[in-house]
Amino acid sequence: MKLNYIYILVFALFFQSAIIAQNTSIRVIDSQTNQEIPYVTVALYKINGQLIRGLVTDNNGMVRFDLDDRVNYSVSFLGFETLEGQIGKGEHLTLEMTEQYDTLDDIVITGQYGPKKADKSIYKINVISSRDMQQRGVNNLAEALSQESFIRLKTDPSTGTSLEMQGMGGENVKYLIDGVPIIGRVAGDIDLSQINMDNVDHIEIVQGPMSVVYGTSALAGVINIITKKNKTSKNMFTVNGYTDTKNNYNVGVFGSISKGNSTLSVSGSRNIFQGIDLDLNIANNNTTGKDRYMEFKPKLVYNGDIEYAYRKNDFQVSVKSSIMNSELKNYANENPFTLIAYDNNYITLRSMNTLNFSDRISKSSSYNVVGAYTYFKRTAEDIRSDLSELTHTRTGTTGTIFHNLMTRGTFTVAPEESKFNYQFGWDINSDKGDGDRIEKEASMSDYAAFASLQWEPISSISLQPGLRYIYNTSFETPLIFSMNAKWGIIENLNIRASYAKGFRAPSLKELFLDFHDSNHNLAGNPDLKAETTDSYNASLLYTINKGTSTIKLEPSIFYNDGKDVIALIRTNPVTEEYRNTNFGGRRTRGFNINLAYLNKGLRLSAAYNKTGESYDYAGDAIWTKEVSYANYTLNGQYNFRKAGVILMANYKLYGKTPALATSSDALGDYYFVYKESMSDLETTLSKKFFKNKLDLVIGGKNLFDNYWSRTYGYENGQEFRSPINYGRTFFAKVNYRF
Repeated sequence: MKLNYIYILVFALFFQSAIIAQNTSIRVIDSQTNQEIPYVTVALYKINGQLIRGLVTDNNGMVRFDLDDRVNYSVSFLGFETLEGQIGKGEHLTLEMTEQYDTLDDIVITGQYGPKKADKSIYKINVISSRDMQQRGVNNLAEALSQESFIRLKTDPSTGTSLEMQGMGGENVKYLIDGVPIIGRVAGDIDLSQINMDNVDHIEIVQGPMSVVYGTSALAGVINIITKKNKTSKNMFTVNGYTDTKNNYNVGVFGSISKGNSTLSVSGSRNIFQGIDLDLNIANNNTTGKDRYMEFKPKLVYNGDIEYAYRKNDFQVSVKSSIMNSELKNYANENPFTLIAYDNNYITLRSMNTLNFSDRISKSSSYNVVGAYTYFKRTAEDIRSDLSELTHTRTGTTGTIFHNLMTRGTFTVAPEESKFNYQFGWDINSDKGDGDRIEKEASMSDYAAFASLQWEPISSISLQPGLRYIYNTSFETPLIFSMNAKWGIIENLNIRASYAKGFRAPSLKELFLDFHDSNHNLAGNPDLKAETTDSYNASLLYTINKGTSTIKLEPSIFYNDGKDVIALIRTNPVTEEYRNTNFGGRRTRGFNINLAYLNKGLRLSAAYNKTGESYDYAGDAIWTKEVSYANYTLNGQYNFRKAGVILMANYKLYGKTPALATSSDALGDYYFVYKESMSDLETTLSKKFFKNKLDLVIGGKNLFDNYWSRTYGYENGQEFRSPINYGRTFFAKVNYRF
């Protein structure tokens, strides 16, 4: 009997050993510190390339799994070089990951036939990673873009922050979230400070017209915000918080549950700004010495996202709904005798609802279809505030509503080893607007079919012609054409060049806006023509690798020749009415030079951007003298690896900037005024704790203490000060992963 127990025990130990032997594992460590790296993504593929499943390392840097056959693996983690190889049944690998100091391995999808490394893309695409945003303590899209040398930010305390690229902004820049257009512009711009970054994986920026691929409003370029996707089998939950010395208090959460082929992800955030008074605009009737008016208005913003995704092999379907609600308060100074003030609340609601399908039909062909409905509503409430009785009564409400329905589909054929790949698809957008500030219920639809071909006559040269046919229900449209070329002269030297025809139909607001109150006298113009642009871009990327050092030189040039350019100008100097009008033409040209040096934990970069503008006001081929302006950026970062500390400093100088002013003597005459130069400096220090679960970032923004900027050069000798920032700010941000 005892002998039987011994046999059973020996058999159990042998069986357990056999199970352990069959158990396969991968352990991931840092090549410099030899410490385990948790939360690393490990993807397993069949030898033919088909995805089997995704895994995430635990707190000890381990993943364990069972295998029947030998498979390929890909190990990736933000900020480290990707490792690839093969593993078989019963093997136990320890892999050393090396920190990645270059950005050439960033994977991009904007305008691509499929996910591709940035340096292999035929387009010049700038990428802002979530790692960079985390280390800088970024809260919104405006802060994320602020250090890009080719982007100029403009801040309006009431309408928010907007930008210019290649001398163009407003309706000429297309904003996307996972390929879906963002609607709801105020004064022609999307308020970038409303777009939260907590659930963002990275941002892709394409400069120059992308009208063939993305249609109207993509004259200056495209900014595509790519949100986080949980493609692993691990549940995830993170929480973050932010506070600073200028009355900002933010909190956000992200959670994702994965079971089998299904994943449910939820995120939400609340951002509070309590307002800043710069005392630049105190009402003349204020005799009490108290000032309720704030240049930077108090703002409360809520963001929420929920997404369900089903993935099996190469087939994916996802349903996502996002909502943003923002309330901005405008406090006015009270009448000193009645203690009555007339305030305003501005409420913005944006809801985006998306359905996406994609699949690989065969080894060489795939499709992607997306459909979305976006609802946008902006409401202005008039509030009567009795400061003696502390009561607030709503006395009036006006609102504007916009609806957008869109669907976009692409079919791609890209055989391996083929010199020809091609893609074709459709893009349909339907817009509808109504409300108190729209002259009538307005609508416009845009139906487009597009196609492009990638041809590699030799391995170092890629050519991509593209065509887009558009039917617009309100405007005649030209056939849109583009040609892109990439030449890899040698391994580390790439040249890109492109020509593109741009097209932009006027927006419903530009056509039908009717906004008249005590502070505004704005009118739409139903007789507007559509804008067209001929754009030329070229860039060079030269990379020198020597030992652990890398040097990158990246110069680029651009030239845009626009016709029937839409601008908001003063049409009646007596009533101060402003109306959207077509200029005959606008030309912008310039260049950008980036130089970067990377060596282990050290990253240094410098950039110079210059842009020139000239106008043909009447369309008679009489062009103004070109005026130009420049940006300068300097960036430095050092990673103290053993201490786990990253120190970063970013500097940007905005040169003297021109703007158009209307002559008071004769309508149709314009001249340039100038906003004085200004510079900005931010520094941050970030460190990880508790086996990389906790990220802490502390730092300072606007360290040169900018509050306002002076605009000068008006014909009557006047100068104006306008608020641009609320001064030197110190902040702390934490992110904790459970």
